Amino acid sequence: MANSDDAGSLEGRIRALEDEIEPSTPKQSAATQAHLAWRMAVELVAGVGMGAGAGFGLDQLFGTAPWLLAIMTLIGFAAGVNLMLRTAREANNSNAKR
Repeated sequence: MANSDDAGSLEGRIRALEDEIEPSTPKQSAATQAHLAWRMAVELVAGVGMGAGAGFGLDQLFGTAPWLLAIMTLIGFAAGVNLMLRTAREANNSNAKR
């Protein structure tokens, strides 16, 4: 039978070796990850919605329907994707600092 001191030192050595192989990194909680996912989804939808709204208004103003609506919706989509990528980059940088 193993002595309790031997078991304690063995556990310590195992943990030290595990940390050398794969250092423990703090992980984000599920709530933080869900918040980030919702934020990115809202940024995309808001970009598309604002672009479509601006395009619709400009089409009504200039009588160019549906051209400005289509163009501004695409611009809004690009802006939303850009915001999503920026948010992902910020999250990645904050995880790297931990």
